[in-house]
Amino acid sequence: MNFALLGDAPEVQPLLRAICATPEHQVTAVYQADRLADDCPAAVNCSFLQEIQQDTTIEAVIVASATDEILTAAREMAEAGKSLLALPLYGQDLGVIYELSLVTADEPITLFPIWPLRQHPLVVQLRQLIDEGELGVVQYLELNRTLVPASDNEQSPFLTKSQVDRAFLADVDLLRDMGGNYSLVTTLRTGTDEALSSLTTTLACDQAPQATWMAKVDPQETWQLKIAGMRSTAVLSGNPADSSLTLQADGPDFEFPQQTAVDDWGPAVLASFLAARDNDASESKWEDIQRGMELMHATDRSLRRKRTIELFFEAHSERSNFKTQMTAIGCCLIMLTLLGVVVVLVGGQAGLPPVVMSVLRVAVFAPLGIFLLLQALYVLAKPATPAGPAATARHDSS
Repeated sequence: MNFALLGDAPEVQPLLRAICATPEHQVTAVYQADRLADDCPAAVNCSFLQEIQQDTTIEAVIVASATDEILTAAREMAEAGKSLLALPLYGQDLGVIYELSLVTADEPITLFPIWPLRQHPLVVQLRQLIDEGELGVVQYLELNRTLVPASDNEQSPFLTKSQVDRAFLADVDLLRDMGGNYSLVTTLRTGTDEALSSLTTTLACDQAPQATWMAKVDPQETWQLKIAGMRSTAVLSGNPADSSLTLQADGPDFEFPQQTAVDDWGPAVLASFLAARDNDASESKWEDIQRGMELMHATDRSLRRKRTIELFFEAHSERSNFKTQMTAIGCCLIMLTLLGVVVVLVGGQAGLPPVVMSVLRVAVFAPLGIFLLLQALYVLAKPATPAGPAATARHDSS
């Protein structure tokens, strides 16, 4: 299979190496990927996106950028029948992510989010401990990060909200994978958007244990995930950036030897993508990137409104778009019809001729009547996929 690369986010390097090391796969074209060009020796550096769009030999595109130009081009390539592997990045337009989910209704393509941590062997082992009940009923999840102020913020000893959001987006999928499809978001911070010393986000839903994500400023970066069950507690720690993790678990009735592993996730993600193309339902789905970004944006709303934000996960489809648009149009027509009735009543009091009054009555009520007839078009807006429950736990949806 021939791949193309759009963007130069360095996080996709392991995937590129895995593709180029496999005889049956190759990266044959890159765009705006100067920093990653050496990882793709057989690739042609394209100056225009149209070169990749028109290349019929390219079957899949790796999206490693947050620019509007590349995201728009990725949508057009998906509409042309090319599968997408997208690295979730801060700054990507959530609207385009939604639009891409609609493409699969018309094109038999695969939309695949790249979540490196999901494939780490110790993450897989931790997931098995939870599924097999070795930890007992999970009570809560707690993920703690310490972050060093960004290089462009050297004059300040604090973090910025954008830096924290990048870290949260990288971690939230792991919390959803281990916990559930969270729909309630509560965020508290110490400081301002441009000078944060700490930020805490609590995720909750009816079908999953509560999860807490915390980031604070520190001279050295650390990362730790703690999952507490009724029988024992598991701790996963290390540095996700280089896939170096350590897993340990302890409890009165459970012994688990500490394990450390450094994983090259590229081959595992490539295999997962190929399995997803073969309709393996156990692999990551496009809605995972949607949910992760929705939760990240919800932290901003929670801070702004100073309350818990509830997310409603309605299936994003042509039907839901149609309902939203028709509702807005209907509200406007009702208001205009009421104003028109007032005008007709005033005209009647002014003694307008009967013919004019008849025309005014038709003009007032005709648009509303036509709108009501158009509701019959609702049956033509078929959902892209059968709508599921609003929010379900991970083990219910897998």
